[in-house]
Amino acid sequence: MWRHPDSRTASGLAAALLLAACSTGGLMRPLPTPVANGWSAQAGPEVVPPRADWWRALNDPTLDALVVHAVETSPNLQSAAAKVAQASAQMQISGAAVLPQHSIGGSLNQYRLPPEVAEKLKGIDPDIVLGRVQIGSQWELDLWGKARNAKRADAYGYLGAQAAYRAALVSLIGDLTAAYVDVRAAERRLAIAQQQAAIREAGLKLAKARHRDGTSDGGDPAQARALAGQQQAVVATLADAVTQGRAKVALLAGMPVQQAAPLLDTPAAIPAAGAATDPGLPRDLLRARPDVMQAELAARAQYARLKSAKASLYPSFALSGSLGLSATTIGKSSLSDIFSWDKRLITNGLSLTMPLFDHGRLAGQVEVQDAAFEQAIQAYMQAVLAAQHDVESALSQQRAAQASLTLLHGVASDMRRQVTLAEARYRRGTGTRQDLLTAQVNALAAEDAVAQAQGNAATAYVALQRALGLGAGVPGMPPMLSPDTRQRMEERTRWGERLSALSGGASAALAEAVK
Repeated sequence: MWRHPDSRTASGLAAALLLAACSTGGLMRPLPTPVANGWSAQAGPEVVPPRADWWRALNDPTLDALVVHAVETSPNLQSAAAKVAQASAQMQISGAAVLPQHSIGGSLNQYRLPPEVAEKLKGIDPDIVLGRVQIGSQWELDLWGKARNAKRADAYGYLGAQAAYRAALVSLIGDLTAAYVDVRAAERRLAIAQQQAAIREAGLKLAKARHRDGTSDGGDPAQARALAGQQQAVVATLADAVTQGRAKVALLAGMPVQQAAPLLDTPAAIPAAGAATDPGLPRDLLRARPDVMQAELAARAQYARLKSAKASLYPSFALSGSLGLSATTIGKSSLSDIFSWDKRLITNGLSLTMPLFDHGRLAGQVEVQDAAFEQAIQAYMQAVLAAQHDVESALSQQRAAQASLTLLHGVASDMRRQVTLAEARYRRGTGTRQDLLTAQVNALAAEDAVAQAQGNAATAYVALQRALGLGAGVPGMPPMLSPDTRQRMEERTRWGERLSALSGGASAALAEAVK
């Protein structure tokens, strides 16, 4: 049965491999990190570390439920989890390559002698049967580190697959939260637009009545009709935005739209983002971003592949040996003699293989791996630069969004006071109904601007958390592989697991026999 390794155990094994590589000089020097001077500042004691479950700070139970469902069922995330399992298996394969390989085999062959030969060999049955049972071992001596570096590269590959999963997780949670914020902002703006449409309709009726009374010309109804039509178009656009946004949220959450409808149909406010976040230790947070870690691990893995390719230029040595029993039916012998120790077969040897004339094939492989290593270094440096840009841009976006929201709250408050004054004047008879409708429309326009600013502030908050690489390693979240995915993989590999267990038992028995 296939079993996905426990992430802590597998990570510990991979880390042990990397530490061993470090102790033997197998690791390259630290990669250059092209960061600005301001990114190396030390954090003061007042800096509060950012929380990994940052979306929960928005205090929206519906969003929390959507995130959990998305982490458990997202196809993209499950694909990334399967790649982690694949990298773990590959690490197991390369780890086994540095150890002696044992095998057991047997054969039973029948031969028939030609008549002219059988006539000359009196007393021998022309039908001869040869049986053989043999246990063999082979071990390539890894003097130059070819297998060890291949093993090290796969260990880095496993850690890189884990980093890729965390990067996919950060991206998924960020995309889902941003889409959810857009839906709630669009719903709020739709409600405001519908109120504005109702006021525009009231203004159109008023303009028609004044025109019938002769207190205005035909221009007033035409203008009011145009304004009402424009507002209806805004309502239709926002209604479509709500529909499209809900479909996007359902897609990111890994569920059909009909399944997400009960969650999204429940009214909810626009998630309120907190104050601007201080990222604390920029350089440390930058290196902790999963995509940056993935790029660095990819470069380290490629360096190990380069060293493995270089080791192919040197001679290789291998030890081999076998122990077996054989029997034939020639003469007085029979196949039952195979159990006799006198029929044993023992072989052992040392082989040497050295490249001679390969027309530059091995040297070309080294150059290929070296070029790939240079590409990996450049990709890492680009990832660091992109991460810096993301964080700086998100910080600027959040500050601007918070400042804009504060100003627009003041504008909306002033507009509400204008409505109160217009209502008072209208009741006293010193103001017209048209003045009151205009004040109400302006106040709702200010409320719409506030709703947009609230959405922008929450979106900026999400962008900053994504830029900092937050969202992975949250306690209580679903496992990396969902139960359904795990079950399918276990069912497909169950027979292979049985064969592996049989092989392991045979290897243990051989080791005991050697003792």
